[in-house]
Amino acid sequence: MGECPGEKLNLGRIGYLNVLPVYFPLESGIVSHPFTIIPGVPSFLNGLVAQGALDISPVSSIEYARRSSLYYIVPEMSICSYGEVKSVLLLSKYPVEQLTGRRILVSSQSHTSVGLLKVLAGMRFNIDPVFEAGSFSELAAAGNYPDAFLAIGDEALRLRQSGIYPEVIDLGSEWYKWTGLPFVFALWVVRKRAIEEKNGRIGEAIDALLASKRWGCANVERICEAASGAGVLDMGELREYYRCLQFDLDEKEQAGLSRFYSYLFRIGELDRVPGLEIYRRLASVA
Repeated sequence: MGECPGEKLNLGRIGYLNVLPVYFPLESGIVSHPFTIIPGVPSFLNGLVAQGALDISPVSSIEYARRSSLYYIVPEMSICSYGEVKSVLLLSKYPVEQLTGRRILVSSQSHTSVGLLKVLAGMRFNIDPVFEAGSFSELAAAGNYPDAFLAIGDEALRLRQSGIYPEVIDLGSEWYKWTGLPFVFALWVVRKRAIEEKNGRIGEAIDALLASKRWGCANVERICEAASGAGVLDMGELREYYRCLQFDLDEKEQAGLSRFYSYLFRIGELDRVPGLEIYRRLASVA
């Protein structure tokens, strides 16, 4: 199996454990594919696909909202949670209701998580903190720990039980308790221009992605074994982590996504609420 012959398509890959159920079958040769896979943090991939350097990529949910005219959403695929997500956390020295006026360090790596935190701060927690972009590891190395810190990805998985911060707030859990809807952290998108440029190959590429997702979700134990090599979590923790993640984009996920966009608009983070334009392959005409 492995790679398909022919012209390669550039596929982005988030460099966190959360996407392993989708990418392990591609990268290990279990599912044939037409991709050159390009890794990076979410914000880096957002920029590459917007610039046209990627044909298909996972992007922060908020990236689609800001540049929806450039993309179709890949059907049936997202990174989402129905409650606890474990890898998007607000870590704080103080109870959340005491954070008004205090500094919250936010990562520049994930625009969606920052947007979610701003929505929750203003509309659920009723606080008005000071959001400041920066690197937690650099500040911590200098002994300058912020009052609170938005941790994402593998860093959140490492720090959630470190004891550095007494307050640990899972943003996926807070969203679900508040709205009753899943939260969609990332989408896969395809550039509209790529559909024109790649000579009809986008459909087969999406089929490969969907096949890979289905295999990964059906073989979670293999995914945990592969993820254990990163040394972030042990096997039991990995099983629990992947139970928290979903990779679908059905009616409920779409409702959660649209609700998030409407709230971002209400707090001034978006200038409009985009519709969800999902890629549909045209039937061939005989």
